[in-house]
Amino acid sequence: MYSIAYGGELLQLPVGSEGECNIPLAIERWTGLLPSEYYCTQNGRRVSAADHGNLVPDVPLRVCERLPGGKGGFGSMLRAIGAQIEKTTNREACRDLSGRRLRDINEEKRLKAYLEKQQEAEDNERVKAERKIAKLLSKPKHEFHDKEYEHARSELVVAADEAIEEGLQKAIVLEMEQAVKDAVTAEVAVTTKTAADTQAKDSRKRKLPDTKSKKAPAKKGALWLGVGDLSSSSETDDDSTDESSDGAVAKGKLVAV
Repeated sequence: MYSIAYGGELLQLPVGSEGECNIPLAIERWTGLLPSEYYCTQNGRRVSAADHGNLVPDVPLRVCERLPGGKGGFGSMLRAIGAQIEKTTNREACRDLSGRRLRDINEEKRLKAYLEKQQEAEDNERVKAERKIAKLLSKPKHEFHDKEYEHARSELVVAADEAIEEGLQKAIVLEMEQAVKDAVTAEVAVTTKTAADTQAKDSRKRKLPDTKSKKAPAKKGALWLGVGDLSSSSETDDDSTDESSDGAVAKGKLVAV
């Protein structure tokens, strides 16, 4: 008995049936496909449905539809484009057998190397510092002993202390003298200012002299009473001149009001 598989369905052909004798006809009636529109495979190998000698009864016969092909040339296009693309040597995006990225693995290696170098640098610095301290604490190889030099050095220290003390005392004396001078100057200034204020007050109390000139008494007004004896028109010019110069002759009598 042969079995045919197509699209997830299975067709059983009984022994001695018409379909068993003509498998392509049975496939055409079942699927509606012509022999030119499909091909058959059994155990992953391509076989002919009409050749019963190459078919195994117990293994299902799979029906695969044919796909319409193109004109070709696509593979040559891919090869041409691939030749233009630059080849890269960067494989960090790839994965190893455990599934890890090579980029992460390389980064981890670089980090470990950096930490090891950092630790070595710190150890070297610590060793250098210890050697320097030991060298400073160690006693000098060359010793110098001179009693005169030591005596002069001790006397120099004492002389320096005495000079500093004497300088401080002189500075204190100068500051005291300056303070006394400032106090005297301030007192003199205050006294001068007080005397000036007193003199200014005394000058304000004195009476100022009357420098204004006395006013002339106002002339009393006169009233014209009448016409008196007038000089004749026959008087000479000399007489009129004398009268005007003396100012005694009046044209009328004036009476004080």
